[in-house]
Amino acid sequence: MQRIFITGANRGIGLELARQTLLRGDRVFAAARQPENAIDLQELKAIYGDQLTIVRLEVTNQAEIDTAVEQVRKEADGLDVLINNAGMLPPTDSLDSLEADTILKTLEVNSVAPLMISKAFMGLLQNGTEAKIVNISSQAGSLSARRVWEGRYSYSASKSALNMLSKTLAAEVEKDGISVVIIHPGWVSTDMGGSAAPVTPPESAAGILQVLDNLTLKDTARFFAWDGTEVPW
Repeated sequence: MQRIFITGANRGIGLELARQTLLRGDRVFAAARQPENAIDLQELKAIYGDQLTIVRLEVTNQAEIDTAVEQVRKEADGLDVLINNAGMLPPTDSLDSLEADTILKTLEVNSVAPLMISKAFMGLLQNGTEAKIVNISSQAGSLSARRVWEGRYSYSASKSALNMLSKTLAAEVEKDGISVVIIHPGWVSTDMGGSAAPVTPPESAAGILQVLDNLTLKDTARFFAWDGTEVPW
């Protein structure tokens, strides 16, 4: 049994990660901005009881981050896995429609928030067993694999920034036995990915967990896809 904290767990990939980790017997802390409206999570809570704790968390709110840490600390003396899954995909921002506020907000949610959450939970991760931080990124953040498409300035830049922050964090916490990896979840048929996406949330989540289960400290700072293949930087 692992002790796992998942952000953005009220829908999509995050919800499916919560569902699959609960099914296999893990102790899960599932974060959502509005737990009272997270119907699917509430249904899981009714099934799994104390195996699941639903945590209120707006990932850009430092006070809520600190409260979330204290809530977990009351119920567990350590964390084995932190999955920074929460993120945003703004509307396509072409050069004509690009606004600085959109870029800054996307960077705050997709890049800065995972780092600040990792920092806040570091004490619990240091008490974990072979602890891992998993940052859900995107192939769109790969400079060498970046396809030519119109727009997505904000999203692509935020994922590239997340990748660099993850590598920097990995270098600092390796001495504590904590690994940090970046995972591209695929193009997934969620509210964010759209119905045309070829990968389902259960497929993506199962792949992510398989990658996660095979990770060791020697894999820290690597960039994987959900199917275990390595993504170029």
